[in-house]
Amino acid sequence: MTATPMLQLDGLKKAYRGKSALRGLDLTVNDNEIFALLGPTGAGKSSTLLAGAGLIDLDAGRVRLGGRDVTDADPASRDVAIVFEGFNLLPVLDVKDNIAFALRSPEFREEEDEIGRRVGRTAELLRISHLLDRDVGTLSGGERQRVAIARALVRRPVMFLLDEPLSALDLKLREGLRAELRQIHRQYRSTMLYATHDYHGAIAIADRIGIIDGGVIQQSGSIEDIYSRPANMLVGKLIGSPSMAFFEARLEDGHVVVKGAAQRLPVSEFGSVASSGGQVVLGVWPEDIEVGEPDVAGASKGKIYAVDNRGFERAIQVETTAGSFRKVVPLSMPFAQGDACSFRIPAGAGFLFDPASGRRISQDGEGAN
Repeated sequence: MTATPMLQLDGLKKAYRGKSALRGLDLTVNDNEIFALLGPTGAGKSSTLLAGAGLIDLDAGRVRLGGRDVTDADPASRDVAIVFEGFNLLPVLDVKDNIAFALRSPEFREEEDEIGRRVGRTAELLRISHLLDRDVGTLSGGERQRVAIARALVRRPVMFLLDEPLSALDLKLREGLRAELRQIHRQYRSTMLYATHDYHGAIAIADRIGIIDGGVIQQSGSIEDIYSRPANMLVGKLIGSPSMAFFEARLEDGHVVVKGAAQRLPVSEFGSVASSGGQVVLGVWPEDIEVGEPDVAGASKGKIYAVDNRGFERAIQVETTAGSFRKVVPLSMPFAQGDACSFRIPAGAGFLFDPASGRRISQDGEGAN
């Protein structure tokens, strides 16, 4: 079945005081899906959502919502609900009236009985029923964020635009609210564009993910698609936990030779390679790297630079002559800071990248399936 686009952003450009925030951004969010926009601070996430809501004037590009060109339409006519990281609550209203505010507006007005039902149901969902009569100025940051989310969710807009909506919440509440957002999505078949810098949050909630940096979408698709075919090194750096490991290497006599490593990996394992020789970067997901005791036959040498305990597992950082990487290992592996170790890259694992552009140059081999 062909997906129906709900939000289409074509060639968006926006600069603030001469500094570009969006550089020809293209993005499609399909009807009834949760799309996560994942990227670091300053990548262009907020500007993308503001453009969708009509809250900034674009320098170039078009915005379509539900098949309608809304590029020049005012924000009120777009029927989208947006949650900002900065709350934007009305201090003159209590919590109950902040949540109900949109339902009393001329565009979306409901009867008072219906408003009361919706406010009560949404407050219960977000566990803020006990706060309804409080002034917003007396709330904690996490409480105010929940009120801001409730004010958006109490409506039934054509689309939700959520800008770091859970950033002010503690871990346990964040996890619970992700589940609640998924439930709301299933119950009302709503469409959500969810901007975040949190990789775990993105994969926990989204049907598809768009990696954004430098004001453009670097790659989009399901997390499985992105893992199996990362478009460039930047994508490898922004997804995964830990993120992709990168090793300096070169192509030599039909092999990938990692700097200072014992292994020589046949180029044929990476499928067709858009380079005949010279320097390359070998990118490998840490889950695929085998780490063991020093002096393992056929493995390369490394050193444990740091160890982070995580309760039932630990994360180690391994330094090598070709680059460092982080990997999660079980507690049964008794590594300590400063220990020597070995590492090995299995056949068919990894991707080859151009060191200058960062673009993936290996195509359709075992490592890029």
